[in-house]
Amino acid sequence: MLVLGLSNMRDAAAALVSDGRIVAAAEEERFVRQKHVTALPVHAIRYCLREAGVTLRDVEAIAVPWKYWLVGRRAWLALTAMVRSPQLFRVKGTRSLERVSREWKELFWLRRELTQRVDAVGHRPVFLDHHLCHAASSFLVSPFERSAILVVDGASEADTTLMAMGEGAQISVLDRTPLPHSLGQFYAAMTAFLGFRPDQDEYIVMGLAASGEPTFAAALRREIVRLLPQGRFELNTRLLDFHLARAGLYVQEFVRLFGPPRHSTDELTQRHRDLAASAQLVLEEVLLHLGRHLQSLIKVESLCLAGGVAYNCVANGRLRAELGFTQVYVPPAAGDSGTALGAALWWTARRGGSTARPQLPSAYLGPQFDEHVCRAALAREGLVAELLTDAQLYERVATELTRGRLVFWYQGRMEWGPRALGNRSLLADPRREDMRELINSKVKCREPFRPFAPSVLDERAQEFFDLPAASPFMQFTVRVKASAKGIIPAVTHVDGTARVQTVTREANPRFYELLATFGRLTGVPVLLNTSFNVQEPIVCSPDDAVRCFLRTQVEWLVLGNLLVRQPFQQTVPVHER
Repeated sequence: MLVLGLSNMRDAAAALVSDGRIVAAAEEERFVRQKHVTALPVHAIRYCLREAGVTLRDVEAIAVPWKYWLVGRRAWLALTAMVRSPQLFRVKGTRSLERVSREWKELFWLRRELTQRVDAVGHRPVFLDHHLCHAASSFLVSPFERSAILVVDGASEADTTLMAMGEGAQISVLDRTPLPHSLGQFYAAMTAFLGFRPDQDEYIVMGLAASGEPTFAAALRREIVRLLPQGRFELNTRLLDFHLARAGLYVQEFVRLFGPPRHSTDELTQRHRDLAASAQLVLEEVLLHLGRHLQSLIKVESLCLAGGVAYNCVANGRLRAELGFTQVYVPPAAGDSGTALGAALWWTARRGGSTARPQLPSAYLGPQFDEHVCRAALAREGLVAELLTDAQLYERVATELTRGRLVFWYQGRMEWGPRALGNRSLLADPRREDMRELINSKVKCREPFRPFAPSVLDERAQEFFDLPAASPFMQFTVRVKASAKGIIPAVTHVDGTARVQTVTREANPRFYELLATFGRLTGVPVLLNTSFNVQEPIVCSPDDAVRCFLRTQVEWLVLGNLLVRQPFQQTVPVHER
C-alpha cells in the first residue's frame, strides 16, 4: 500500500509510506528556500515520488492532516471577538480570510491542484484529524507497543491539546482541550511580546530564559494561565490574545502588569530575560499538569510527545525527569511538518496496510546527491576539491577541527525535521571557550545568548552528560556533568545544560567515525553541531551548500569525500586571519 502524506499549512511537507515502510520525507522550505513556508509542497512531493520511482497515479491514497471544513469553532470565536473588540475581529477576520482564500481553497481543490502542478491523481485525497496525525507521527514510529500520547501545539481544527492511548497500531483519544485555551499560542504571544517572531522564534525565547529569573511567573499564573482540575487549563485571552500579539497589539492591562512590549531592535534588558524565564516556567508547569493527568488515566511507563510545543527540549527534559515515565519519545519532526508523515502512517494503519510497525532509526529521509552533482556545483563557482578516502577525510577534518577551524559537513540524505543531525551540519571544536563568538562572527550572526548543541558518541555520552536515555534527534536538554563543563564550554549553556545528540554507528556511520576520530585525537568524542545555513532554511542541494559556504568565513566545506578550502584562505596570510 503506497500512501502519500502532505500538508500545505505552515511548515509544508510531504512524506511517502510504502506498506508501512517510510520511503521519504522532506519539508518544502528546503527546496524553495523560504523558512516555514505555507504552500502546496510540490517540490517535496516530487522528491518523494522520485525516491520511490513512482508517479501520483501509482499512489493508492493521498492523506492530508486537516479536516479543513471543521472550522465552526474558529468561526464562532471570530464572531464573538467582534463583540469584545472590533480590532480583534479585524485581525482574526483578516487571518481567516487569508486561510480560506489560500490554504483551505487549495485543499478543497486539492485533486485538481495536484493534477495541474504535479501529475494526474488516481484517487481522491482523504482528510484526517490534525492531532491524530501528530499522535501517529510519534507513537507509530516509537519503540513502544503501548504508550501514553500527549500532543500540544497552537491549534488543530478546533482543539489545542490531545491526550491519547496508543496500543499496537491503534490510537484512542482520551481527552482534548478546546480553543482558545492554547499553550502554544500563549508561548507564541509571549515570543511576540519579547520582540521576536511568533510561530518562528520560540526556541530563541527558550534559550533566553536560561539567563533570567521567573519573577513574572506568579503574575502569569494569576492573570493569564490558570490550571484547572482533570488536566485542564484556561487561558485569559482578554488580557493576552495570540492574534493581537501577532499584529503587535496588546491590551493596556497586560502592559501595566508586564511593562511595554519590546521591539525587535530594542536592547534586551533583564526584564526581558525574566519575562522569558517566567513564560518558560509556566509552559513547563502546564505540561507537567497535563502529563500527570494523562498518567493518572492510563498507568503506562512510556510517553510519546508531538506538536510544536514538543520542540521545547527544556520542557521535554522536565517531563522525562519528573513524571515517572521510564521512556519518552519525541520524533525528529514533532511540529506541523511531521503531520504529513503522521497522516500517511495513520491512514496506512487504519487500512491495515502494513504487517509490522514502521521503524524510524534515524532522521535521514531527505534527498541525497552523488559526487558528480557535487563536483558540478563546485565547478559552477570555480572551486576545486580534493578527493580523499574515508580514512583520510576523517583524519583531515578532525585535525582541522582541533586547530579551531570551522567545517561545513554535507553528507548523504538530508535530515527530516528542523535539527541538523550530522548530514547538513556546521561543526566546530566544543573545547574552545570562544567558539560561540567565533561562529557568530564568521557565520551565524545570531543572538549571543543562544546555545549551540553537542553531538557525542552514544556509548560515551554518560562521561559528559546526565543523560538517562539516548537522544538521537536533539529533543531533550540535560545537565552537563560538573566534571565536563570546563572541557566542553562551547556547548554548555549558561544554566549548565546542553541539547544533546547521541550518535550511533548504525544510524550515521560517517558522522560516527568523524566523532570517533576527533575523540582519538583529543580524548573528547564530542563536536559542536549546528545547522548548515545562514538566515535561511538548512541547505538541501550541493548548490545550496556551495552558495552558503561562499557567503561565510568558514574555512572548510566537505561534500561527501570532497574537501574544499575557502578561497580566502589561499590568499590571506595566516597572521591576518
